[in-house]
Amino acid sequence: MKHFSFTIILAGLVLVACEGPMGPAGVAGTNGNNGTDGAAGKDANNVCLGCHASTNMAAKDVEYRQSKHFTGVTSLSRNTKYCARCHTNEGFKEITSTGTFVVNNDIPSATRITCGTCHAHRSFDFSADTNAQTLRTTTPVLLNYTINLVATDFGKINNLCNTCHQIRGVTSEKYTDSLGVVRSFSQLPFFPFSPTKNDLATVNYQVGQSFSVHDGNQSNLFKGINGYEYTGQTYTRTWQHSANTCTTCHMNKVDPVRKVGGHSLIVNTLACEQCHDTEKIAPTQAKIDAKRIELGELLTARKVFRKSTSTAGVVSYSAVNTHDFYGRLFPTTASTTLFGTALVAANTVSPTSGLVVYGNTVTMATDASYATRMGRPWKYGELGAAYNYGYINSELSMGVHNPVYAMQLLQKSIDWLKANP
Repeated sequence: MKHFSFTIILAGLVLVACEGPMGPAGVAGTNGNNGTDGAAGKDANNVCLGCHASTNMAAKDVEYRQSKHFTGVTSLSRNTKYCARCHTNEGFKEITSTGTFVVNNDIPSATRITCGTCHAHRSFDFSADTNAQTLRTTTPVLLNYTINLVATDFGKINNLCNTCHQIRGVTSEKYTDSLGVVRSFSQLPFFPFSPTKNDLATVNYQVGQSFSVHDGNQSNLFKGINGYEYTGQTYTRTWQHSANTCTTCHMNKVDPVRKVGGHSLIVNTLACEQCHDTEKIAPTQAKIDAKRIELGELLTARKVFRKSTSTAGVVSYSAVNTHDFYGRLFPTTASTTLFGTALVAANTVSPTSGLVVYGNTVTMATDASYATRMGRPWKYGELGAAYNYGYINSELSMGVHNPVYAMQLLQKSIDWLKANP
């Protein structure tokens, strides 16, 4: 992905003698006399340089380069139509202008997220609402798993952040079958969860299907929505921080030595500790993480999850498919039958067009994982419990964005599994 030069931006925006906004028109003259002068416009040096002064812009640039918006995107694969919406400057501008979930096509020459990705001047009169005038979008967000296409209003600046920081949609739609034929498939067949779902209904979890939330569901947790909620259970949507904005914590006081705060988007925890001491934050995360592990162990015991431990001693859980890619139930004993055991992703970038060539291929093999197979479809409630595990595990804050809702999702999943063996 191309590196975007901020030196050019700064040189182009810091104008010492630029012209400020025009003042209102004066009163027209009569009988050949001149009218009265209109009110003076705003002094550009006062209006613009509050943000665009060289020292301020240079400081913001240093902060930004410490953020994941700058450091976390280097792969050409992020230029695909499914990823470019949030991982590139051009993609974000496109979806916010067209109101679509994905861009029209891959963007081979896409650039990193920049100042202009999130900021766009609509006028120079900032007295009424500074944020709304300088943000790319503040409109309510149509989440990828929205039911009935009702937009969720997180608040002006939060709407900007949550355009991306939400559960993702599909990331690929093509695969090559065992005969070499390119076909289309639905990657996310289980969502959105219907309000009329039946927790005890059965569901096949086939190879090639996914219910991943993609490390980006912070907005959903903060709002207390889109977890799997069991029939007859009640859930708390909001808590004491729900009135705050994303920037309250993620753009708090800058500490240049520790490289946190401001446009780094890394929370300055020392600033948080003016209200929260470390004896409150860490124990809350530890309590939620213990519930996450308890849920993971229960799902492993039911053969919904498979547990593994890395050489570094890190324990992880992964969902176990019940059916192969073509919908055939995996056996629980050794078999010589060939199954569609995996959908291998091997996407490449065309050297001529620069576009992504989708190379997902079905692998046909005997099933070596039969001992960890369930031998039956999942219950829908099991799918919900597995989803809730991923919802918390992939959200990255370990519940900090809404510990009440996070704990409810985990505990009620555990309770349902125990009540429905």
